[in-house]
Amino acid sequence: MSEAVLKKDVAKHKILRCVDWIQKQNSEEPTKLSLQNKNDIQFIIQTNAARKNFLLAAAEDEATVPTGVDETPSIEPKAVSLHKLRVEDLNLECEWQSCKSFFDNYLKYQDHVRKHSSDAHVIEIETGVQYVCLWDTCGHKTADFNEMIRHMNYHAYHGKLLAIGFNGRATLKLARCKKDSTKRNQVPIQYSDYCCMWVGCEEKYNSMQMFLDHVKLHTNYSETYLCSWAGCGAVFPKKVMLVVHVRSHTGERLIACYHCGQHFANNRKLCDHLRRQNVNPNSPFACELCGIRCATEYLLSEHTRQHVSTVACALCDLTATSPAALAHHVRYRHLAGEHARPHACPHCVYKAVTKWDLRKHILTHNKKKKRNQDLSDKDTDDDNSDLESKPKKQKSVKKYACHMCEKNTKVFSRGTRLTTHLVKVHGAQWSFGHSRFRYQLCEDGMYRLTTTRFESLEVSTIVDGFTGPTKLLSNYEFKLKQIAEPTKNTPRGFEITLKNPKEEEDSSMDAEDEDKKVEITMCDVDDKGNIISSEVIKSEFVYT
Repeated sequence: MSEAVLKKDVAKHKILRCVDWIQKQNSEEPTKLSLQNKNDIQFIIQTNAARKNFLLAAAEDEATVPTGVDETPSIEPKAVSLHKLRVEDLNLECEWQSCKSFFDNYLKYQDHVRKHSSDAHVIEIETGVQYVCLWDTCGHKTADFNEMIRHMNYHAYHGKLLAIGFNGRATLKLARCKKDSTKRNQVPIQYSDYCCMWVGCEEKYNSMQMFLDHVKLHTNYSETYLCSWAGCGAVFPKKVMLVVHVRSHTGERLIACYHCGQHFANNRKLCDHLRRQNVNPNSPFACELCGIRCATEYLLSEHTRQHVSTVACALCDLTATSPAALAHHVRYRHLAGEHARPHACPHCVYKAVTKWDLRKHILTHNKKKKRNQDLSDKDTDDDNSDLESKPKKQKSVKKYACHMCEKNTKVFSRGTRLTTHLVKVHGAQWSFGHSRFRYQLCEDGMYRLTTTRFESLEVSTIVDGFTGPTKLLSNYEFKLKQIAEPTKNTPRGFEITLKNPKEEEDSSMDAEDEDKKVEITMCDVDDKGNIISSEVIKSEFVYT
């Protein structure tokens, strides 16, 4: 049997196995939906068990995808008092592949998790080896073993937050999270050790929890409640306020959502996270601008902020709701030149502003390759007709209506499609000062275009005096140089200077300066006109 035929049979076998798995999942969908109404732990265990059985059946595939955790006994969350929520009745679960260990002591739990770093899956690459984390739904890869140790220590820290959030739901009487749980254990990448930047301290740790315990010693012995983190120098009237402030430097989190894995700095943020997903349809807290209902009055006030512009762009008429939104606008609309798009695509001439844009762009190349490969396989193999038995995706509800169609109103399933329709069919343009088309929920349940913009009084005064759009000067590059070290009360000092200005401008400036400079000779003469002494004076000739 030839190698090409063998590869074709293997590919066909993979496709048939995927089709069988999809049909099985569809048949079990009612059961999964019923499980969602129960505890989080049961829903996640059922999902992980199905994923593990599917991956174990794929024996010929390379085991770089993390498998699911085996089924474990059902664990009920415990309602613990708030002041003991982070220390009592914690079920610390090790979610390493085929490990069912539970702990109630964090130090023992962290030591156990750290030992799994030596069990990481090893893949041979051209430059050496690569380690793959087999923690459930993680799959992190790295060639640095020290980074893998830091990664495993962070899994232990994150597992503690998950255990706190698991009991926190029962304590705070909150509904279950409705987000996807497939990325609940994907933790941030730990590029280097955790370094304490308290002035006079240079301690480093490879464990997040040990690093936080060390920083707490500094805050406990601060008599004047002064934050001595390099470049800060903030002073607080109470110790509690200092402790909360230091979390902004260390990145400490106190609780996590057990279902989706997102961690938060306090209990209030977890409550808001869950309440946003479980809003009562008859809630009295409805937004007067867009009609969206919120769970609480606080969430309604936070939502209303998104409608009011508080900052104005100095280069055009646009107003934004936050400084971050304004920075995003300037980065994409006004900055020009190669330095504004530093991320080049390896497959074409496209250059992106951010790494995220580059990753999204590279996916378009992968989709084209996959589409061409599928077409070639379809032409060469007629047996792929079995794929037609795949269940079709349900069409999304159309709820974006065009207000400019006179006879037959066009309705679309997405706002982007309605935007394309308004531009190409009706020739509509963005309103002056708006960054995009915005749609508002109407009484009939449809979203329609709105041109209303809400601004604060200060921003409205600035925009009224706007004279016209301008462009940033992109001919100059800037050089950043540190000139002062941080102290207890002052941050680092930097000096910004021009780097590599255009030679043409320099030459033109020099030429103009040379034209303006003149030489004047002052001479002393006697009665007969003989020169006794002379003096040359350089000056500038001024035109009037």
